Formats: sequence, structure tokens, C-alpha cells
Amino acid sequence: MRSSGVESDRDETRRRPEKPGSAGRAGGGNAVLQGTVETLTFHNPDSGFVVVKISPESTYGDPEQTGWSFPSIAAVGRWERPTVGARVRLIGRFTRHATHGRRFEFDHAEILSPESTDGLVKYLASGAFEGVGPVGAERIVEALGLDALEKIRANPEVLASVKGLKKAVRENLARELRLRLSEHERLAFLRGVGLNATQARDVYARFGDECEAAVRRDPYALAGLIGGVGFATVDRIAASLGWSPDALERCRAGLLHVLGEAAGDGHVLLERDRMLDLASELLDAPPRERLERAFAELVASRRVVFDEERYVYLAHLFRAEVALAEAIARLLHAGERDALADEARVRAAETRNGLELDAAQRSAVVGLLSHPFALLTGGPGVGKTTIVRLVVELAERAGARVLLASPTGRASRRLAEATGRDAATIHRMLGFEPHSGGFAHGPDRPLAADLVIVDEVSMLDVLLAAQLFSAIAAPTRVVLVGDPNQLPSVGPGNVLADLIASGVLPVERLSRIYRQKTGGLIVANAHRILAGEQPLLPDRGDRRADFYFFPVDDAAGAADRLVEVVTERIPATFGIDWLEDVQVLAPMYRGDCGVDALNERLRDRALGAPESGLFGEAVRKQGFRVGDRVIQTRNDYEKDVFNGDMGRIRAVHADGSVDVAFPERDLHYTSENRSDLQLAFAITVHRAQGSEYPAVVFPLSTQHAVMLRRNLLYTAATRAKRLLVLVGSRRALELALADDRAETRLSRLASRLRGLLGGV
Repeated sequence: MRSSGVESDRDETRRRPEKPGSAGRAGGGNAVLQGTVETLTFHNPDSGFVVVKISPESTYGDPEQTGWSFPSIAAVGRWERPTVGARVRLIGRFTRHATHGRRFEFDHAEILSPESTDGLVKYLASGAFEGVGPVGAERIVEALGLDALEKIRANPEVLASVKGLKKAVRENLARELRLRLSEHERLAFLRGVGLNATQARDVYARFGDECEAAVRRDPYALAGLIGGVGFATVDRIAASLGWSPDALERCRAGLLHVLGEAAGDGHVLLERDRMLDLASELLDAPPRERLERAFAELVASRRVVFDEERYVYLAHLFRAEVALAEAIARLLHAGERDALADEARVRAAETRNGLELDAAQRSAVVGLLSHPFALLTGGPGVGKTTIVRLVVELAERAGARVLLASPTGRASRRLAEATGRDAATIHRMLGFEPHSGGFAHGPDRPLAADLVIVDEVSMLDVLLAAQLFSAIAAPTRVVLVGDPNQLPSVGPGNVLADLIASGVLPVERLSRIYRQKTGGLIVANAHRILAGEQPLLPDRGDRRADFYFFPVDDAAGAADRLVEVVTERIPATFGIDWLEDVQVLAPMYRGDCGVDALNERLRDRALGAPESGLFGEAVRKQGFRVGDRVIQTRNDYEKDVFNGDMGRIRAVHADGSVDVAFPERDLHYTSENRSDLQLAFAITVHRAQGSEYPAVVFPLSTQHAVMLRRNLLYTAATRAKRLLVLVGSRRALELALADDRAETRLSRLASRLRGLLGGV
């Protein structure tokens, strides 16, 4: 948003406003609308998106007319602090909407001085300044004239001459006016250099009135410091401010960006030459010596670590990988312990529980209870849950204190249901402290347990794994449970795969499939997918199966069929409530069959299309609606709600806050923290890790070819308990089955473990 504060331009108000490109213009748009805010129709405080009605004074760049003949026009855009009665110059474009008619879409808003006493009174009495009503506003204008705003800003004491204005009101008015104008000017600068409304507010909140000086001093420092502000954004800002393409600050930021992008792709490290090549490509080939000098400065400042003259890590990832390897090595160097159960006790447990294990399963139970550190792996239907339940029971019968945990809230609840014991997220078990970002348990205060069992370890990244194992001290035993064929963690590292690949840890592998009666085709087809084989399909007309495929070649048609299957066919055929028990999982956010498009279509089926008019359109684009299915995207220990928890929007308030009904409780989200919520009629497969749903519907589209791999389809398939439906292209299915490439993640955890434990 562009502004120069309150401008003294009353002499210009009867002439055409400045043309785009002249002084005071800050890029974007080719037309100008100048006037007064008549009504505020909609405002989203999170995004700054507004719909306002403007009473126009004049226009420039309207292709349909040279003069203005309408009493008001709707304007839509982003404006941080919209105020009824404010006089503004909006810069953007005139458009015609099919439903809403003519309107003005603006990129920038400049606050102008009111041109009349009536306008100034309306602005001061708008409610933006607490305690200043219509009478007080009239007295202020009568005492100070049309220059009242400039006079108050320059010297708040002038308000003492206004009759009947209490001291507290005077102080609040001066403070709020200075805040609004100063904030507006700073935000205008930040928006002018390319930050969006949310980013600009975050920068202003961090640096205050010094934000412009801070950005000019080193725009690259914003990367990673402000949410959503990455290298591309700060590089554009730097270019607009005249920074040299070969500046060392730019080279350092480029190198950090390359390492950060690698971490976002799951890599813990990069080889030095590869890092320099990627940075050179990103930065349009600056002199190599500049990159090498920038790299040396990053190493000297300990922001990155250069290991063995070859590998480059972001410092926190290096510390995590080393700490993780050393913590596991300490547990194993403590040596073997007495087994918590032998085969005879296992057989007795089978009898008590009405089970009959095969030799491999029985051996797995004994092995897991014998080693100080062991892994249990296998796909769906092989009995992992049964084995874990017996391990817990036998350990407790041996007098062991057992702690159960999983990376996410939903996964920990599944573990609790499977074992009949309490289970927690890893963060909660370690005593995560939200205010400090630290943990109560660590090397100096290890967990008080004899056995720690962690499920869904495929979701465990190197950072959380380092925290976990640093908080476990011998003689505590560890059992890790996971499926290495599932998608790896969202965060950097591939911990489960690396632990297995190290070859120095005992691994109990289960492969025989048992869950046929209850799993049916879902389990069988999950294993066929892993083998790259076409899934088995039920006979035509069979309504008792648990796996179906609806072939539709084009993406738009597949999206239509998916919505029909979810909202009509599944409820009619299986009696499943789609609003509660059907989860759509998609590979990506983009495309006709992507999460974003499917969320909008399913939301409209659930709630109906938004009400007509600009307000309805604003809600569709900017906010939640009552009845929306939403998912929590991070662990919030203050609210006691966790990543993967799903709820419904129960209320939407005028200030942008929302109330959400979760199964256990209702929670309130302010406009600041509701970004922890996302629509969840459809979610990504990655977001669904660690969860299970009664019914899963998965779209297959060649639009998502880059993501279609066996492990993604396999992970989606194993999220379904009762019903799995694929909808889409046969070609897309073939692509997924044919791509068996394991996701390669650069890490040295396995080699570190071999180096530390080679003699164990």
C-alpha cells in the first residue's frame, strides 16, 4: 500500500488526480479512483483484503468514460486499516464483474486530507478514535480547521484548545492518529517494495518505525526472519533499492536459500560444489570468488558447517544429526540387558489374549524385549499393532515403566486405542515449552522410563529425533515402529530409512499378511502397489468390496466424478456420512484435482455457494465459513490441539476470529493464530500421515505426474480403514505404479552410526 501520510493537496482535488507514473505513484495498475470511503462492506484483518464503497471525486484511466456519473463504486483490494470517512487515492484498474458489475480493483491506497469540514468530521467521528463522537469531531474541526490532522500530528498539545475534550480522549486521539499515519507510511513503503499485507505488518511489528531503515540497510536479513518472506522476495526488494547483483549480502543469502530449499526437500546437507553450482544458477552467475568468499563468511559466522572438507550443513541440522547419532550410540554402548520376556512368556501372553502368532511374529516379540534398541517394520496387515500390544503387556508384567508416543496427535491417539494405554505426542512426552521453544526433558533430565515405544517413525525428522533420543538414557530401552515404504517425514532427514540402512541396529521385519478378513482388497492392493502391480478390482456391481476405481481420463471430469462419488455414491451405497467419515487425499494443492479446487467444490456441496454480492465473494476468497471442516497444522500445547486434529468452524466473528468445534472441546482462534487452520474437505497425503479414516477417496491426474510415485499412492491407500476409492486417469495410475524411485535424501546419519557402532 502506497502512502505519503496525510497529504495537503486540497488545491488539487478539483483537478484530475495524478496519472500513474507521476510523482507519488508506486507501481501497478493504470487507473486512479479518488474519493471518500462511504461504507466498509468487508475487511479481513489477516490478509488486509477489503471491500469498500467509494464516493468518487474524480477518476483517471477509466476506459468507459471521462467523467463520473455514478454516486458510488465498489472498490476491492488490500488496505491494513480501512476507515469510513477516510479520503483516499486508489491506484489500480476498473473492471466489470459478471455478477457485481463495475468495480475498481486497487493495488495501492494513499491517505489524503479530507477536503471539507464535513469530510473531516466524518473521519474523526468514524469510530476509529475512541471517545471522539460527532460532537467532539465538530469541536476539533471548529477549533483547528481543515489542517487539524497535520496540526495534531505535529503538536498534540493543540487539542487542549478544544472545549469538552477530556485529557484521556485527547491523548488517545493524538496517539492513535500518530500510530495510524506513521504505520500507514511505513506499511506503504513496505508494500511499495513488494511485500504483501501480512508480510508488511510482520516487518512493522518486528522493527516498528525503524522498519524502513532496517530494510534499506540489509533487505536480505528479512529472508527467514519474517514468515513467508523468502529469497525471491528480498531479492526483488534489494533490486528495487539499487543493490548490486554481486553484493556479498546477496551471495550469502543465496547460499542460505539453496541450503534451506534443500532442507525443504528433505536433505540434511549438500555437497559443497553442488551448493555453489545451485547458488550460481540462482544468482545469475556472480563471480565464483564472490560466492566462495560469502561461503567462507557463513562458515566463520557458524551459520553453516563445512564437514570433512566436502559436506555443507545449516548449523542446526549438523548439530541435530551429530546429536542423534551420538545419543543412539550411547544407548547401544551401554550393552545388552536381560530380556523382559522369553518365548515361554510370549506363548502364555498369546493364550491370555486368544492369539496364535507365527514363528516370525513370536521371534519379533522376543527380540524387541531383548535388545536395548530395536526396530519393528512392516506394511499393513502384518500384525505390527498386535506385536506392539504384546510387547507393552509383557514389559509391564516384567515391572517395566512404559512410555508410548507418536509424532502427531492423531497417531498418538491411534496408538493409545491399539494398546489400551496412555500415549502422547513426542513433544508432549518431552515436555515441550511453547514460550521458550525448549523441552523439559533432555540430556540433563532424561525420561523416567524403562521402555520407550515410538510408533509411526517414518514421520520422524532429524530435528525431532535428536530431541527425542537426547532425552533417553541407558538403561532405558527403545522400540521404534514404522513402515519404511511410507512417505518420509515432512521435515529434513529420513530417520527410519537411515537407521535401517546403517546395518548396525536390530530390525524385526514382518511381511506375512494377516489382515484379509477386515482389510480385504485395501490391504492386498496396498502390497500390490508396492510391487508395482495393478490393483485388484471387485466384480462389476459388487457393493460389498472395500476398494473401487472410477476411471476418468481428463482432470476436470475426474474432479466432477470425485465430488459425485464423495457426496452421493458413497453415502447411498455404504451409508457412510461423507461430512464426517470420508476424507479426500490429493497429491498436490494445484490443478482441477488438487486440494485447493476440491476443497472449494466440496465446501459448496456441504454448505451451499456463498451468498451473492461482494461480501459473499470476499468470504469465498478470504475467510472461513460456519460449517467448514478444518485441520490443525501444528501442535499447540497451550490449546491442547495437535497437528492433524480436525474440527468444524462453529462461529465466525467480525474481528476475523473463529470458534472451532473439535471432538473433545471447542476452541477460539484469533485473527492472528487462525492461520494454524486449513480447510480439510480435501488434504494432501503428506498431511494425512499418521492418520486413518473410515473412507478415503484419492484423485489420479496426470496434472500431478511429478508427484505420482508408488510410495505416495501406497501411503494414501494405507490411510483407509473401511473403504478406498480411486478416481481418475488409468495413465496416472500407471505412472504412479511405474515410479518406484525411493525419495533420496542426503544425510550422513547411517554412516555416522556405522562409524560409532561398528564395534557393537
